[in-house]
Amino acid sequence: MKFRSLLGIALLAGVSVFLASCGGGGATSTADVTGGTLQILPAAGTIYAGVPTTITVTGGRLPYRLTTSDATLIPVPTTLNSHSFDIVPPNPSVVDTGLPPDALPIRTVNLTVLDATGQTATAAIQVARNFLTGYGFTFVSTACATAPPAGAAATAVTPTGGCDTIVEISATTNGNLQINHTLRFDVVLGNFQFVDANTGNASNSVTTTSDANGNATVIIRVPSNAPTQVGVFRITDVQSGVSTTNAFTIEGNSNATALTAIPSSFTFTGALNTECGTGTGDFFVFGGSPPYTALSSDPNVGVAAKSPNAQPGVFEVSANNPGICLTNATVVVTDAVGAHTTVTVTTALGSAAPAAPPPLAAQPASVTLGCGQSNSVTVVGGTGSYSATSTQVDVQAHVSGHTVTITRLATDPAGGPFPTSSSVNITDGASIVPISVTSSAATCP
Repeated sequence: MKFRSLLGIALLAGVSVFLASCGGGGATSTADVTGGTLQILPAAGTIYAGVPTTITVTGGRLPYRLTTSDATLIPVPTTLNSHSFDIVPPNPSVVDTGLPPDALPIRTVNLTVLDATGQTATAAIQVARNFLTGYGFTFVSTACATAPPAGAAATAVTPTGGCDTIVEISATTNGNLQINHTLRFDVVLGNFQFVDANTGNASNSVTTTSDANGNATVIIRVPSNAPTQVGVFRITDVQSGVSTTNAFTIEGNSNATALTAIPSSFTFTGALNTECGTGTGDFFVFGGSPPYTALSSDPNVGVAAKSPNAQPGVFEVSANNPGICLTNATVVVTDAVGAHTTVTVTTALGSAAPAAPPPLAAQPASVTLGCGQSNSVTVVGGTGSYSATSTQVDVQAHVSGHTVTITRLATDPAGGPFPTSSSVNITDGASIVPISVTSSAATCP
């Protein structure tokens, strides 16, 4: 309400004047504020039934004592130890006498405040009837995505699953046309949305304007899989803030098709009997109400939306871990109204045995080393995972890929002299190939 901002400015101004008169000293409590003309704000004006309004009292000295000429419309606290209170007036059942025929129905309520010093102030507030409560709404026509069965009996127009239904609001109260009023329609309860006639977009809130006949038209869209239920929407007059709610019945769509995924299962088979299957595949979602979503229950199965808003929807499922075999891992597919179906993924071992690796071999088969010298041997075949050990502590071996480097230490450890003949054994874990090592001296250096 405009009253709030004006009252806030007035209140701040009053407090500023008071602080200035105190020389800008320490903080002042609300109960100590004195001086200034006692006022009720708004002192006059119109407020609407059902719209929250703040009444403010400024000036004078706390506490305030208040009275009202109609406690049913504007109830007030008997004693007020602050500077404001909130009200939500109901619709007045009796209006002021002598109003012109086309006047807004109002009821004037007089408020009086008395401060601690004996000052008084009054306000005359007009409580207007919430004209939106007099609005009637009619379902004019409907268009459905799925035609009713042939020979089906005609039914009354009502929002139905899978249908767009035109709603006409008659903005007339007490014979007065409420023309060119900006009205906002909001979903309060139920599985439906409003369609913006200008953009075709569906949302939970849409704004329109009443025409020269006081009528406003909106479109209600109900998803095809919505069950029978109660729907509630709110109409708000944007200019005044007046609002009202309306309830209606949403009919479930008896022709709605069940949610179905094709194919509903995938099996990926590995190439060998030592690995689980991997791969990707697309599945299609039919029926229900798009948009669709799909979530995997297993971290080894991925699912990505390719076309979730279409009918049918398209999703890609993938399995990428050859080390874990899955049995009926589940992907859950859900539509816009909560209907769901599942797709399962299985990854199996293959039937073919892996080819036997070539035999382990190393060349050259022997090396001769002087003190501090090294030589290399190339290893092939086997499993490809190699290690090497020496039979003598004065001879060491180091593996890097397919190369084994054999080294005669430049300085022998304690315990020499050592034999001039030793060997380095290279293995892949399944077989061993020995390399003959000849040292030029029994002791180094």
